[in-house]
Amino acid sequence: MEGKSVGKLKGSHRTALFASAIALGASTALFGISPAQAASVTVAGGSLDWGFKASFRAYVGTGNGTPPIATLNGATRNTDGTFDFPAMGGTYDASAGTATVSYGGTVVFSYPAHMFEITVANPTVVVDGDGTGSLKADVDLVANGGTTNQHLDQAEIATLVTTAPTVTGGDISFNNLAATLTASGASAFAGFYSAGTALDPVTASASASATEPNEPTDPTDPTDPTDPTDPTDPGTGTGNGSAAQTIKAAVSGGALTLTSAGTAVSLAAATPGQTASGSLNAVTVSDLRGTNSGWDLVGQVTDFTSTGGGSIPAANLGWAPTAQVAGTTLVAANGVKNAVTPGGPIAPGSGLGTSRTLCSAETGSSLGSATCGAALNLGIPESSAAGEYSAVLTLTLA
Repeated sequence: MEGKSVGKLKGSHRTALFASAIALGASTALFGISPAQAASVTVAGGSLDWGFKASFRAYVGTGNGTPPIATLNGATRNTDGTFDFPAMGGTYDASAGTATVSYGGTVVFSYPAHMFEITVANPTVVVDGDGTGSLKADVDLVANGGTTNQHLDQAEIATLVTTAPTVTGGDISFNNLAATLTASGASAFAGFYSAGTALDPVTASASASATEPNEPTDPTDPTDPTDPTDPTDPGTGTGNGSAAQTIKAAVSGGALTLTSAGTAVSLAAATPGQTASGSLNAVTVSDLRGTNSGWDLVGQVTDFTSTGGGSIPAANLGWAPTAQVAGTTLVAANGVKNAVTPGGPIAPGSGLGTSRTLCSAETGSSLGSATCGAALNLGIPESSAAGEYSAVLTLTLA
């Protein structure tokens, strides 16, 4: 990329070449089981329902894959956009609270315009009975026009916080288990999401008897809106002079957008050994999709270079993010909240050479607009040659 003035930003909405990988599985910590159910049980049926992260599905779904999200080999798409994987085998021990359950099926996330394809297959659940669980899966990543390739066999991608299952006739089921991306998962998939990121909750089941697979559903067919109930006819001839009219308004989903107040940032001059400071141009994220599915805005910078051949590593640029909900004169929809969280401060030396969170909104609190910014601090190594340096900071919204 061409050099620009110190700290220049490029564009208002660039998309990273890597996306977070999908860890698929379910946790099984078994408690409160009667002695008659205490023996280890061979799994013959059950299913796993999980969607990885709603904001990631929404991002990929806007892409140019054919299709952007595909399910294969027994996996199906649920009406809410998550995925269903049938149980293939394994065991669970109700008395010990342990389980190893394998599920079948494949999900492919494809976005050729942003140069990546991620394939996730054969999720596995391993539970040690201590309230935690591991999610493993086979993952293949192809990115940057095929120059980046990675294959993982049953890698631990996420952890689960397990709760006591519901037990019915010896069958077990878990509902809305909290899932968190691991450090190895974040590293394996280019740090698009950082370790510790909350993922979609997991719902899973296992049984000793086989179950019929779910019929696949078409996630693209929207549910028809229910017509509002017609108001009661006030009648005629009552002499009260009143009348009623039903007003209908169709609200269609919009887009998730990112805009920037500027394209160039100039840091204050500094000598080697000092810190050059400035401020990121404010950016505004508008979530008008109507799904309230959350979003993440991350940034990463290139190395700083000068026309004389000097270089300052990207890791020397740190930031202190800020974020706030954008004001509006309209009254918020009932029961809907809008909240934004700034990313953590990053010190020069361990900074934006890798993808870092500028701000984010969780599922259930992302509708509306938010403004994000950051104080920038570039540590100038004492070994730096004099000159004008520039770099490109790319912001990625998903």
